[in-house]
Amino acid sequence: MTYAKNQNLNKILKHFAFMWLLTVVGMYIATLLPPAVVMPLSIITLVLLIIVCFVRSVKLANSIMYTIPFLMGITLFWTTQFYIAELGEQLVLLVFVATVAIFIVLALIGMMMNKDISNWGSYLFTVLIVVIVFSLVFMFFPVSNLVALIIAGITVLLFSLYTVYDFNKIRHNHVSDAEVVGMALNLYLDFINLFVNLLEVIWRLKNEFD
Repeated sequence: MTYAKNQNLNKILKHFAFMWLLTVVGMYIATLLPPAVVMPLSIITLVLLIIVCFVRSVKLANSIMYTIPFLMGITLFWTTQFYIAELGEQLVLLVFVATVAIFIVLALIGMMMNKDISNWGSYLFTVLIVVIVFSLVFMFFPVSNLVALIIAGITVLLFSLYTVYDFNKIRHNHVSDAEVVGMALNLYLDFINLFVNLLEVIWRLKNEFD
């Protein structure tokens, strides 16, 4: 059982690393594209994430799961450019390094927990849906900086818990061979959402106290 668990962890981390390679390629491609493509690509990425939730063909799902990090790389480039302009390059880099450290700590917590917390899944998913709905609504109905700050803070907490939850699933061998790529994508999205929302929190705090 331990061998199978460690073997799956190694496979997951290899796919996770490959997804980051695709992200770097996407970020490079973004330097060659106009900013106008960001919104359409963001919508396409969201649609692909929804498809992944429902598609049953493993091969089709895997191809989509590899496409998402590439598209994320393009949108992440423009997202970070915005925060660099607002917060400065050094602070954005510092937040990235802090996110790496936080992610590693959360991963260790999840992997070292003897308690199986797989029953957290439905609760975390419910909160995720609520956050997504509110985020979509607020795209069309602007809210105060404080409300946006609270939502970003809740999202940081949510994906911190998701990181612990996902690594705990690996720890307790709840990830089958067919689910390896999907779990790698989950970890990738945990990190991306932690990073982007930490930037959002800092930016909102800056606006709140300026």
